[in-house]
Amino acid sequence: MDNSLLAGLFHWYSPYDVAQTARQLEDALKVQGFTIFTHFDHSRAAQEVGYQMLPTVVLVFGNPKGGTPLMLAAPTLAIDLPSKILIRQDKNLTVEVFFNTMAYLKERHHLINMDKEVIDFDQKVREIIRSSLRPHHRCV
Repeated sequence: MDNSLLAGLFHWYSPYDVAQTARQLEDALKVQGFTIFTHFDHSRAAQEVGYQMLPTVVLVFGNPKGGTPLMLAAPTLAIDLPSKILIRQDKNLTVEVFFNTMAYLKERHHLINMDKEVIDFDQKVREIIRSSLRPHHRCV
């Protein structure tokens, strides 16, 4: 995966379409104790106003127990929380997943003394993305 596309974005490819990718991620996030606050279907919204956009969805998720201490330490972090995952299909029908890393947000908001929490959060979300988007092989 090319994780250097944009600063602070973790990048992954999904073997599923956008809708299935979103379902897989929502389910996996919930199992790990995250709340799905909402999701935005940008392509549907675009269609409603006469534009064509390839499938594009943003999942908004978090855990107030984990996020609140971070926002108390750096109040401006509230502009970027809860966390978001972008799922989009490109013109080649490739489905990509992007995640704003907490490490990037830590630097952006000058969050100090929370390195372990930041590292743990990023590792957990990366593992959720990687493990829930592996193709499932059927045994024959």
